[in-house]
Amino acid sequence: MKNSKLLLVVTPVILVALLQGCTPKTAGADSAYLNKNRGAAGAQISKAEAEQYSRQQGLTADEIRLENMKRHQTTDAIQEGAAAASSVSQATTGAVDAINSLKGLFGR
Repeated sequence: MKNSKLLLVVTPVILVALLQGCTPKTAGADSAYLNKNRGAAGAQISKAEAEQYSRQQGLTADEIRLENMKRHQTTDAIQEGAAAASSVSQATTGAVDAINSLKGLFGR
Protein backbone atom coordinates (compact mmCIF):
# COMPACT_ATOMS: atom_id res chain seq x y z
CA MET A 1 0.00 0.00 0.00
CA LYS A 2 2.81 2.37 0.89
CA ASN A 3 4.58 1.52 -2.37
CA SER A 4 1.55 2.39 -4.48
CA LYS A 5 1.07 5.74 -2.68
CA LEU A 6 4.74 6.50 -3.07
CA LEU A 7 4.53 5.57 -6.76
CA LEU A 8 1.55 7.92 -7.22
CA VAL A 9 3.57 10.79 -5.76
CA VAL A 10 6.92 10.06 -7.38
CA THR A 11 5.61 9.43 -10.91
CA PRO A 12 4.13 12.93 -11.46
CA VAL A 13 7.23 14.54 -9.95
CA ILE A 14 9.47 12.62 -12.35
CA LEU A 15 7.23 13.44 -15.32
CA VAL A 16 7.29 17.16 -14.49
CA ALA A 17 11.06 17.09 -14.17
CA LEU A 18 11.39 15.34 -17.53
CA LEU A 19 9.06 17.76 -19.26
CA GLN A 20 10.93 20.76 -17.88
CA GLY A 21 14.16 19.32 -19.21
CA CYS A 22 12.64 18.89 -22.69
CA THR A 23 11.21 22.37 -23.10
CA PRO A 24 13.40 25.00 -24.72
CA LYS A 25 14.87 27.61 -22.42
CA THR A 26 13.06 30.40 -24.30
CA ALA A 27 9.61 28.84 -23.90
CA GLY A 28 7.36 31.41 -22.31
CA ALA A 29 10.07 34.09 -22.31
CA ASP A 30 9.10 37.61 -23.26
CA SER A 31 10.10 39.13 -26.57
CA ALA A 32 13.06 41.00 -25.05
CA TYR A 33 15.11 37.80 -25.04
CA LEU A 34 14.20 37.10 -28.66
CA ASN A 35 14.87 40.65 -29.82
CA LYS A 36 18.26 40.66 -28.09
CA ASN A 37 19.28 37.58 -30.07
CA ARG A 38 17.99 38.82 -33.40
CA GLY A 39 20.80 41.31 -33.93
CA ALA A 40 23.65 40.78 -36.37
CA ALA A 41 25.50 38.53 -33.92
CA GLY A 42 22.40 36.39 -33.33
CA ALA A 43 21.46 36.08 -37.00
CA GLN A 44 21.36 32.54 -38.25
CA ILE A 45 21.94 33.46 -41.89
CA SER A 46 24.10 36.14 -43.42
CA LYS A 47 22.78 39.28 -45.06
CA ALA A 48 23.80 37.96 -48.49
CA GLU A 49 21.91 34.72 -47.86
CA ALA A 50 18.84 36.68 -46.79
CA GLU A 51 19.03 38.80 -49.95
CA GLN A 52 19.40 35.68 -52.11
CA TYR A 53 16.40 34.13 -50.38
CA SER A 54 14.40 37.29 -51.03
CA ARG A 55 15.37 37.24 -54.71
CA GLN A 56 14.37 33.58 -54.97
CA GLN A 57 11.01 34.32 -53.36
CA GLY A 58 10.45 37.13 -55.88
CA LEU A 59 11.36 34.89 -58.80
CA THR A 60 9.06 32.16 -57.52
CA ALA A 61 6.21 34.66 -57.25
CA ASP A 62 6.91 35.83 -60.83
CA GLU A 63 6.85 32.23 -62.08
CA ILE A 64 3.52 31.63 -60.39
CA ARG A 65 2.07 34.79 -61.93
CA LEU A 66 3.29 33.74 -65.38
CA GLU A 67 1.80 30.26 -65.00
CA ASN A 68 -1.52 31.79 -64.00
CA MET A 69 -1.41 34.10 -67.02
CA LYS A 70 -0.77 31.10 -69.30
CA ARG A 71 -3.70 29.24 -67.76
CA HIS A 72 -5.99 32.22 -68.25
CA GLN A 73 -4.86 32.61 -71.86
CA THR A 74 -5.49 28.92 -72.52
CA THR A 75 -8.92 29.14 -70.90
CA ASP A 76 -9.75 32.24 -72.94
CA ALA A 77 -8.64 30.54 -76.17
CA ILE A 78 -10.79 27.49 -75.40
CA GLN A 79 -13.78 29.68 -74.58
CA GLU A 80 -13.30 31.67 -77.79
CA GLY A 81 -13.15 28.45 -79.79
CA ALA A 82 -16.29 27.19 -78.10
CA ALA A 83 -18.04 30.49 -78.79
CA ALA A 84 -16.99 30.31 -82.44
CA ALA A 85 -18.23 26.73 -82.72
CA SER A 86 -21.51 27.74 -81.12
CA SER A 87 -21.81 30.65 -83.53
CA VAL A 88 -21.21 28.33 -86.52
CA SER A 89 -23.75 25.89 -85.11
CA GLN A 90 -26.33 28.67 -84.78
CA ALA A 91 -25.59 29.87 -88.30
CA THR A 92 -25.97 26.33 -89.63
CA THR A 93 -29.23 25.94 -87.76
CA GLY A 94 -30.39 29.27 -89.22
CA ALA A 95 -29.47 28.14 -92.72
CA VAL A 96 -31.30 24.84 -92.27
CA ASP A 97 -34.36 26.72 -91.01
CA ALA A 98 -34.19 29.03 -94.04
CA ILE A 99 -33.98 26.05 -96.41
CA ASN A 100 -36.90 24.38 -94.67
CA SER A 101 -38.90 27.62 -94.99
CA LEU A 102 -38.13 27.75 -98.71
CA LYS A 103 -39.13 24.12 -99.08
CA GLY A 104 -42.38 24.98 -97.30
CA LEU A 105 -43.02 27.81 -99.79
CA PHE A 106 -42.60 25.50 -102.74
CA GLY A 107 -44.68 22.76 -101.14
CA ARG A 108 -42.02 20.17 -100.61
